[in-house]
Amino acid sequence: MAECDANYIRLLKLVPQLQAYRNRSFAEIALLEKSIHDRVLIQQIQNSAEPEKLLEGLSVEFCIANQNSDGEKVTVEIVIVEAFKYTTTLKITQKPVLRQWMTNPSMLVRTYHDASTAEVVSYQGHKNFKPRYSSPNPKMYHSDEKMQVNRFLGEWLTHSLKVGRSNKTAEKILNT
Repeated sequence: MAECDANYIRLLKLVPQLQAYRNRSFAEIALLEKSIHDRVLIQQIQNSAEPEKLLEGLSVEFCIANQNSDGEKVTVEIVIVEAFKYTTTLKITQKPVLRQWMTNPSMLVRTYHDASTAEVVSYQGHKNFKPRYSSPNPKMYHSDEKMQVNRFLGEWLTHSLKVGRSNKTAEKILNT
């Protein structure tokens, strides 16, 4: 649980839109982030029973390495897939696609805002991890597979916090 709680804090730093759950500022964030500024639609959703739906589809992307072997920037993208009253599901992917040595990390992470925690619900297409597995098991998981994927998420987010640079900031500088 400590790893999941730390991952929640890391995600709050990387995805500032999640702060809307703390101060209920869903409409303000939607107006700032979305390219479509349909104030009437945003007002309707804000006044509805599910104002957090305004966050769905919002994303952040940041560069974690200047160039890979093909000369492309390596980026991490975090997209808000689902937003509910107490939970948010995020899709985290790394781009561009690595083909030579391994596959890119890709995972779905569910954040629980009332409990201030975040856990991996799917990693590389594998989902519904049990807390413990017997050895051996049909899927050949490690006995602590769930803990390992959550620890990997923590390491990935920590690396992103240390070396990541927002692509939005770079775009704004280039456009001015």
